[in-house]
Amino acid sequence: MYRCYFISSHDLIDRAEVPGWVASLARSGQTEEETRKAVTAILADVRRHGTAAAMAWTQRLDGVLLEAASIRIPVSALEAARVDLDRRQPDLMAALREMIANIRRFAQGQRTCLQDLELTLPGGGTVGERWCALKTAGVYIPGGRAFYPSTLAMTVIPAQVAGVTRIVGVTPPKPQSTLPGAWGVDPLVLACAAELGLTELYPFGGAQGLGWLAYGEPAVDLIAGPGNRFVAEAKRQLIGTCGIDALAGPTELLVIADGTTNPVWLAEDLMAQAEHDPDAAAVLVSADRALLKAVDNELRARTVASPRRTILEQSLATHGRLVWAERELAIALAQAWAPEHLELEVADPDAWLPFLTTAGAVFIGSASAESFGDYGAGPNHVLPTDRSARYTSPLGVATFLKRQSLLRLSAQDAATMAPWVERLAEAEGLTHHARSAALRARHL
Repeated sequence: MYRCYFISSHDLIDRAEVPGWVASLARSGQTEEETRKAVTAILADVRRHGTAAAMAWTQRLDGVLLEAASIRIPVSALEAARVDLDRRQPDLMAALREMIANIRRFAQGQRTCLQDLELTLPGGGTVGERWCALKTAGVYIPGGRAFYPSTLAMTVIPAQVAGVTRIVGVTPPKPQSTLPGAWGVDPLVLACAAELGLTELYPFGGAQGLGWLAYGEPAVDLIAGPGNRFVAEAKRQLIGTCGIDALAGPTELLVIADGTTNPVWLAEDLMAQAEHDPDAAAVLVSADRALLKAVDNELRARTVASPRRTILEQSLATHGRLVWAERELAIALAQAWAPEHLELEVADPDAWLPFLTTAGAVFIGSASAESFGDYGAGPNHVLPTDRSARYTSPLGVATFLKRQSLLRLSAQDAATMAPWVERLAEAEGLTHHARSAALRARHL
């Protein structure tokens, strides 16, 4: 079903094999090249032909024929879905509202931490910076194998709290014959959009959806949201055209466990990630061989009985791992991989935490299942993947803000700085930089 590695820290004391182990989790170069070519063609078409191309690719890839005059899902359809959900499933609507409240509370806490800066200079001038909201943002809501109202909330709320003026959502449609929602979009997603106050939602998915956000009428400043390998590749190719939150592709989970957690819990945690996508990676690392064997047995039995058996078997066979490794090597593996999610299912997680800095999000202790993070405990579930968590942060309010530096000099400050600025400019051969500074010193 999956690959099982038995690695001792003694065998890898120089950690020479760690890069190879990390590379084994990556997609094949052939798959990456095929994805790159497909996405390049789609983006080029959308760039040339705009909405018409996005609609054509939607018909070709999703089997949904859209009409140019009515691609925007009307607010009335969003509101109708919310009213219907509240009437038919009030418990689900209550859960949706609880999730939204938690995400918004966390985002508002983030915003209060992002303070403007102002420092006073000796001559009375000031230097500093301020946070400015982006004008437009596009949010991508996956919808290929499942629909994700949780991701809609995770992407829209930080943008709202940041103060983004226009937020445009896109999500893949399904044929109307298979789904009762408007434009082939799941009714729960529509209801969530209404609850969030989102007024622009369009049935575009995949690379064509991202291309339309960047090149089409919205021409957004930034695109945020996770997706499959095609979405991740489209974001990579759009860097420079607009801002990109992170390269959030197929999901990843690394669990470090020491035998203090029930193997049934661990198996379900691994399956919770594997069920997302055949490209998902779910890995358990432990120095407890008995635990690995117990989880092995649980995975085999539960996968066969699962309604999502096909996806589970595909992802576990390709990217599933059970790894025996002692503490030092477990930390080395985690740091080298920089997984999207890291669960610390150990007796003393705080003793491990200082050494685990590269993961996108850390779930501390056996009670903190990753699924709680997915569904709105507070921190955002849109996270960097494919080792980009080494240098990229989770989606948050800061994603939708930019820092703008400020310089306000007094005449005294200019006079004080001019001599050494002039000298440095001359040393760099920039004559007019030197003269520009000198003029202030002489005439203010």
